Amino acid sequence: MSKDELLLEPEIDRMIKEGECKWLTSIGPSTRHYMAKMGRFPKRYVYGPKTKLYRLSEIQAWIKGTWKSE
Repeated sequence: MSKDELLLEPEIDRMIKEGECKWLTSIGPSTRHYMAKMGRFPKRYVYGPKTKLYRLSEIQAWIKGTWKSE
């Protein structure tokens, strides 16, 4: 599935890893973490000491400019 196909599938909601988030946004992990702390990027979900994931629907909304900080 291509990046464009992922962006056009609003009903798909899954958790994505750091690498896929970087691929979709072209923003590195340090910058994303800083932006999330400032409320300008979706927060990541921590599932373990080495498992940090993002919700695909939130990243898609951020890319489209429709994401709202909680």
